[in-house]
Amino acid sequence: MDDHSLRVLEFDAVRKLLAERTACSLGGERARELAPTPLFAFILEWQQETTEARKVTEAHGPFPLGGIHDIRRSLAHADVGQSLTPHEFLTLVSTLMGATKLKNFLVRHAEKAPLLSDRAQGIQEFPPLLAQIELCIGRSGDVLDSASPALASARAKVRVTHRRVEEKLNAVLNSSVTRGMLMDPTVVLRDGRRCLPVKSEFKRHVPGIVHDQSGTGATVFIEPLIVVELNNELRQLEALEQREIEKVLQKLTESVKRLGDKLHSSVEIVAGLDLASAKAKLADDFQCVAPKLNQVGRVVLEEARHPLLDPEIAVPINVHLGDEHTKALLITGPNTGGKTVTLKTVGLFTLMAQSGLHVPASHAELAHFTQIFADIGDEQSITHSLSTFSAHIRNIVTILKSLGTQALVLLDEVGSGTDPGEGAALAKAILGDLLAHNARVIATTHYGELKEFAYSRDGIDNAAVEFDLETLRPTYRILQGVPGSSNAFHIARRLGMPPRVVDAAIENQSRAGADAATIMSRLESAKRSADNERQNAQKLRKELDVMKLKYEERLRDLESLRREAKERATEEARAVIRQKTEKMDNLIGELRRMGKEGRKTQSTRKKMKDTTDELIGEIGYEKDPLPFDEAPIPTVLKRGERVRVTSLGNAIGNVLADSVGKEVQVQVGAMRVTVPLSALRTLNGTEIAAVTTPEIKSTSNASALAMSKAMDVSHELTVIGLRANAALPRVDKWLDDAYAAGLLNVRIVHGKGTGALRKAIWETLKTDNRVQSVALAHPDFGGAGATELTLRQ
Repeated sequence: MDDHSLRVLEFDAVRKLLAERTACSLGGERARELAPTPLFAFILEWQQETTEARKVTEAHGPFPLGGIHDIRRSLAHADVGQSLTPHEFLTLVSTLMGATKLKNFLVRHAEKAPLLSDRAQGIQEFPPLLAQIELCIGRSGDVLDSASPALASARAKVRVTHRRVEEKLNAVLNSSVTRGMLMDPTVVLRDGRRCLPVKSEFKRHVPGIVHDQSGTGATVFIEPLIVVELNNELRQLEALEQREIEKVLQKLTESVKRLGDKLHSSVEIVAGLDLASAKAKLADDFQCVAPKLNQVGRVVLEEARHPLLDPEIAVPINVHLGDEHTKALLITGPNTGGKTVTLKTVGLFTLMAQSGLHVPASHAELAHFTQIFADIGDEQSITHSLSTFSAHIRNIVTILKSLGTQALVLLDEVGSGTDPGEGAALAKAILGDLLAHNARVIATTHYGELKEFAYSRDGIDNAAVEFDLETLRPTYRILQGVPGSSNAFHIARRLGMPPRVVDAAIENQSRAGADAATIMSRLESAKRSADNERQNAQKLRKELDVMKLKYEERLRDLESLRREAKERATEEARAVIRQKTEKMDNLIGELRRMGKEGRKTQSTRKKMKDTTDELIGEIGYEKDPLPFDEAPIPTVLKRGERVRVTSLGNAIGNVLADSVGKEVQVQVGAMRVTVPLSALRTLNGTEIAAVTTPEIKSTSNASALAMSKAMDVSHELTVIGLRANAALPRVDKWLDDAYAAGLLNVRIVHGKGTGALRKAIWETLKTDNRVQSVALAHPDFGGAGATELTLRQ
């Protein structure tokens, strides 16, 4: 990419924003070196990295990048044989452990980030090296005794000798003879030797070697003769200890050197993942979208915001470029109206997209360009030098000489800085040559001739920056399809220019020019009105699309609910029939064992079987609903109203609360459901009389059978005061109804008494295949006087 374009489009500022969001210097360096690529495959891959990083961050939090450092300098030292310091080894360990944590995090979330997970798989782990460093280097950066036997032995000798030196020095310190001669009763180090601080007037009274004296001369530091030999020995042992430490560090460094390539490769992968994380943070902070990319030169930006402008005051812009009719966009209008910002926004967005960055807009489609050129002389904000005509021409010459067939060219005030007639003619030639090379061009100008040129030349579209003539302020909106006007006369009049001067200026303008200006103004007004209508239409279309999706989703939910209810009721009805059949077979078996089998019994059994087969054959086939006079769909329902639920087989229910919105809660028997108003019908007196529980039972529709059971059966049965032979049939019948209605948790109130009734009921329930579990009620809810049951589903 052209370095001049990167500079004038201020891509460095975006790289700085990106670097600020990296976790370590590895990623920061990658961010500062980031550059757009002309290779389309790379662009797609980099964009995918950012998208995946945003998905993972949104779902699982930021990447775990703590503890990671740039260890490349240490690896370079190891490669040339320079021993690493203990601190460098600790940094290496921290980085390798952080890299492993990052790898595990991304691999664990591979479903959201397959590309990043695959990258993370390349991070290698080094357990033997980490174990070796841990054995040798302590957390505070000291070399441990466990690093080598020789080091441990040397340190043991140092400790013994040091103790002997201290004993002798303590004896001197505690001596009544020398105590008064000391400035302080402490041992001090001078040149690595252990000395005593002796007052200068007594230096001849303490035999030993003077190593130093204080700044005032009041104190001399003397090494007593009795410890000179021990100090010599201690110095030798400390030197031996240091040599052993150096051997340990050299050995560890050799281990790092052998793994240098693998370590360096893992570090580079971590740097790339840190950059991906920073891209995601930048995109989230600036409310960016992933741009759609194409190779046909099309650019579509909606509500695009330049990332370097204050978001509180920046006005989003819309730009369309690159379709079959518009290969170049010529923007005209007054100064400070946003023309240059539009150029920079399109250029910077393209650079960002081709660097794998998302862009701040509500929608963005950007083209793949192999070349991006910009000639922008900005005297307003982002850069501060005002280009001369010659500087503009030099830049354009460079562009024309380097131009390929897949380029984006941004020209600010093309042809300006010289005679208007010559400048306009030169600008036309430049634009024509760029179009001949199939370039996509956005140019700004004040030349009226270029506005007419855009109308007469295929492939060029006029655009204007909108200006409010009442407030004399630009709106910063881009209106495509019409040219802008400078509005010089109107602005001059509003700012207090004497009318005679303005009128004279208008007379000086040619009639053709005045007519053209009027036409331009009318076109601009019509374009503004059309754009407003189009935006309103798009808004309404989006709202309709949302409503349509919501409606279709509700329909699917209702159909699913109806299907599930039907299937469940069908299965429950089959279970009821099977249970009744088994009971009848048991009764017949008992009669046979008692010798009561006869023709009547056989005939009854055959009729029972035929009836059962007929019922089973009919179950699952939905009958036509009961005929009701069609009632209107209610718009508002009040609590307590009776309604018919069409999605539940025209079941009758009571409204539980005043309707809010498009749904309402309805109690249908034992069930409480939330139903859309469109699935409800209000009842009149005739319907209430016609729709009764017996009629619902009389149908062979399985859902109606389950619904009627749910409406009739109670969650609780009371048999207090009954004998077992009277209570058990009632329990059996009630269980049948509760099971068919799909009730899950029920209770039987039998009282405490002697416990005989409870015992009989429990013995029956334990063998009943409808019952899943039996338990006494909680003491606050009956205790031993009630039994709570959970029925099978």
